[in-house]
Amino acid sequence: MLRIMVALLTGMSFSGAHAGDLFSSGHPDLIATSQQPSPVAPNSWRGILRINCDFSHAAYDDPLVFNGHPGAAHYHQFYGFLATDAFTEADDFYLPLGPGERASSCQGNQLNQSAYWVPALLAPLYDESGQRLLDGDGNPAWQVVNAVVGNDDVAHEVFYYSAAVDNLASIQAPPPGLSIIAGRATANIDSAQASTVARWHCQSWNASDASNPDFRAFIPECQVPDRLRFDLFFPSCWNGVDLDSPDHQSHMAYPETVAGVTRCPASHPVALPRVTYHYAFPVRPENVDPASNSTRGWRLASDAYTVSSTEPGGYSLHGDWMNGWHVEVMQALIDNCIKAALDCHDGNLANGFRLSGTAAGVQNVLPVINQGLGSGHSLDTVFHDGMEATAHGHH
Repeated sequence: MLRIMVALLTGMSFSGAHAGDLFSSGHPDLIATSQQPSPVAPNSWRGILRINCDFSHAAYDDPLVFNGHPGAAHYHQFYGFLATDAFTEADDFYLPLGPGERASSCQGNQLNQSAYWVPALLAPLYDESGQRLLDGDGNPAWQVVNAVVGNDDVAHEVFYYSAAVDNLASIQAPPPGLSIIAGRATANIDSAQASTVARWHCQSWNASDASNPDFRAFIPECQVPDRLRFDLFFPSCWNGVDLDSPDHQSHMAYPETVAGVTRCPASHPVALPRVTYHYAFPVRPENVDPASNSTRGWRLASDAYTVSSTEPGGYSLHGDWMNGWHVEVMQALIDNCIKAALDCHDGNLANGFRLSGTAAGVQNVLPVINQGLGSGHSLDTVFHDGMEATAHGHH
């Protein structure tokens, strides 16, 4: 963290570039383009950049909640920074790299080393007769459902950076190393999350905030060949001081609407780009409930309750983000896309450059331990004061 703060104070940039010279001097992760993004549609985004990322790797790690404790978290799927593990710190995103060295699974590679992670989505395994399969310990067996991501024609742009306040000119760049959690891993049917924070829907519903706000707090039953989708909205108002907080949320807040104007509250006055996750998962014959031909019975690895027909999975939807963007590229996407009220797709920075393509990580698949909760969690997890405390004392 010291290196980041020294760089900010001295005006240095990161990844080997001096402040202000990245776009003029060139970089292998900036690709020239003549395509100019269009203005945002009415009643849609205020200004936005969308990027693709491929799946990097899986681990029972969480560098924010369980920093320094490998294997203590539930099953996570990681995107972006290829080396994210239980020991990852903000400085890791800004270490010197060789020309062309791969550092991220996202568009932008060295220029976008941010870490993105979410709990794994799990589907029950069945035999040919439709009976639940058991694992080696005699417990119900699960399979990981991977999201539709990457660079191919059917890939889904998964991460958005947009304006969440009306005054676009007020939006500032997030500081390097800023860390945020959106959503609540403790949520269940009795404490469902608002659709403005975390929500699910079937792609065939054509749900939208403007015309068809048909969303669920839990995983709905989407049928083959639909896609199951979720949207996760991060708070975008910063207190201007802390890069993190003990609960990884208190240093941030969501905008408020007062007298018809959406703005940041006085307690968190600094407006930042809003980070949002938009995942799509394929609903296929090999991963659905055979009786309903649907996503019935699917769960998140973080669902600390028994999924049933009366309490579906997915209530615990949440995600983590650590800022590892090159400071000039972040400023460019704010100035050229968000503040200019443009709809920038595919990493197009609206300045004659777009971000380089995605790359797959190791894309490993891990054994599903304890329904994805891992060896450090159990279904009798205790919750208090909005924080998680497991029996072995991790917080």
